Amino acid sequence: MVNAGMPRKLFITIVALLNVAPLFAQFDFPAMGGRSAALGGVSVMLDDAMSTMSGNAMLASAEKASVGLGVRQDFLAQGMGYAMLGGVVPTGFGAASASVVHFGSSEYNEQNISLAYAIPIGKAVALSAVLHYLHSGTADPYYDPINRVTFSLSLGFCPSDELMIGFKAFNPVAVKADAPEEQRVPTLFCLGLSYRLVDGLLSVAEVEKRLDQQATLRFGLEYVFKESYFLRVGVNTFPVAYSFGFGMEFGGFGADLAAQIHNVLGLTPQLSLNYSF
Repeated sequence: MVNAGMPRKLFITIVALLNVAPLFAQFDFPAMGGRSAALGGVSVMLDDAMSTMSGNAMLASAEKASVGLGVRQDFLAQGMGYAMLGGVVPTGFGAASASVVHFGSSEYNEQNISLAYAIPIGKAVALSAVLHYLHSGTADPYYDPINRVTFSLSLGFCPSDELMIGFKAFNPVAVKADAPEEQRVPTLFCLGLSYRLVDGLLSVAEVEKRLDQQATLRFGLEYVFKESYFLRVGVNTFPVAYSFGFGMEFGGFGADLAAQIHNVLGLTPQLSLNYSF
């Protein structure tokens, strides 16, 4: 037991010293789409199936029902994996989505169960509200599980076919988890935009601010060729990481593969699959 636990403890110590967000009871779930990951982690203004399952306002423009699956393994480390399952259903006036994200292992784990609904407001604006049920637990009976309910709000603005602007506020009422102090639900705000530079080339940028951390900037470029294949690159400034990826779409099926590289902690691969019908 000691030998099995030491690598994980050492890894967590290294992460903390590098000013990466603390790992315990953070409820800080990344976007689970491979497209988002390849573009530096931007998500709030993307309109692909996996991004809208997260409940951003672009969900309101969904025209087809879809289901999706995403997996991610942070730094290829044991116990640092994410898995996501979700779906989107158009309702005739906007769309609804549901998703479940799981992080961790039997020793320590977190879940985010989300229900979202988005509606269009006129031709250029959309609004989304998401209800989140958050849970964390550990195999150690000394620690009680944490269960919290909070919400997020998202606003989307599309003034033209080339430009999209998105805003999201997660846990704006600052719902807190139990003591100790480091066990908390983050409050964060995110503003992003996407702009189509020319046909086949999309640029994206996003700034995210957690109340307890410095702002994170994210940038990305996406190039589409033969209408079904996508090449992507991106960068995240805090912590500094570079990303790249590849995607393809055939009929209703889509697949996106991404990799993020931290210069100290190494590689984080991510894959997402979705089907629209």
